[in-house]
Amino acid sequence: MVSTSDFEYMGLGIERRFARCAAWWAPHLSCSREFIARYSYPASSIAVLGAGRLLDVDLQRLLTRCEIVHLFDADPRCVSVWKRQAGDLFGRRVVPHIGDLTRSLVTWTRGVPAALRARSLGEYLLSLQPDRDLQLGQFDAIISLNLLGQLPLYWRDKVQGIVRDLEVADCEALVHSMGELQNAHLHLLHQSGASWSVVISDTEYYFYDIDASEWRVEPALFGSGRESWLNREANAELIAVDSWLWHIAPQLIEAEDEGEIHRVEARLYRY
Repeated sequence: MVSTSDFEYMGLGIERRFARCAAWWAPHLSCSREFIARYSYPASSIAVLGAGRLLDVDLQRLLTRCEIVHLFDADPRCVSVWKRQAGDLFGRRVVPHIGDLTRSLVTWTRGVPAALRARSLGEYLLSLQPDRDLQLGQFDAIISLNLLGQLPLYWRDKVQGIVRDLEVADCEALVHSMGELQNAHLHLLHQSGASWSVVISDTEYYFYDIDASEWRVEPALFGSGRESWLNREANAELIAVDSWLWHIAPQLIEAEDEGEIHRVEARLYRY
């Protein structure tokens, strides 16, 4: 089942990977921070979703644009980082929120073993619907830091951890549910009542071997999530777009046989 320790484990993995690959991550983190700084309008309150260790957003710079910053993450270990960076402003102008933003992963995961025993995993995965009535709260602006790309991967890994040998049909159903998570996240942003949002997300994964001339390419947006990304909702006006490459796992640093690069896209929406 999904637990706090799962999110802690994931957060520690990011922290350790950053420690190993800081020099390779630096351009991506700089691009992310600069996009946010360049396109963030002044606001009374800003919510940062997937704030993590605040690697890709400059908290102090953000505080010059608004009165209150709300930081969201599922990993409780992030709070100590937030406290350290916020100092005396923690709890007053920097407000922490810990929890699963989808509010779906616990119940979804709980149903997988029963579906597996009933030999109806594919049907179960196709039936899953995220909570479309989910509300974040009232914020003037929202920044989503790669949650769009990470949420479906977290869910996929949970399912594959329970089901060791997925059949092709079940894999297709799993991808469908991954897309539903992404679609729900974008819907949450666009229907939040905020004046603007910044969304930063992986859009493609490139896997390379330094001894091979061709890269392997995999999507980071799935099904309805990809459709929502390409065909934004009517009330969302796309103001600015940027993209760059993130050398997330250099070959010979992370693995001997393969390295990984992500294509990242940043978008500013106004509502």
